[in-house]
Amino acid sequence: MKLQIINSSGKFEIIGNFTLENTDTVKDKFNYLLDHYEEVVMSLKKVKKIDQKAINVLKDIYAKANRRSKILFVLGKENKIITNAFKKNKVSHIFREDY
Repeated sequence: MKLQIINSSGKFEIIGNFTLENTDTVKDKFNYLLDHYEEVVMSLKKVKKIDQKAINVLKDIYAKANRRSKILFVLGKENKIITNAFKKNKVSHIFREDY
């Protein structure tokens, strides 16, 4: 499934396969958002597949937000694909749903 990033009332939903072929799209979009906004909301609820490269991109985006004192909300704990991948890679701390 082709990846889409849709702005739904200020929440950026990643829809489809978040894999090697699409990581540059996600990285570029969220780097742009972190350059221009203080708070960014990313939803992984509709991700169908995720791989190691995508996990690394999420780590980079998370680190950039922290370095710049930006707030990055990452939603998607109810998506078992994401939850399992985050647990396996020990990055569950990236989830932040208290917006």
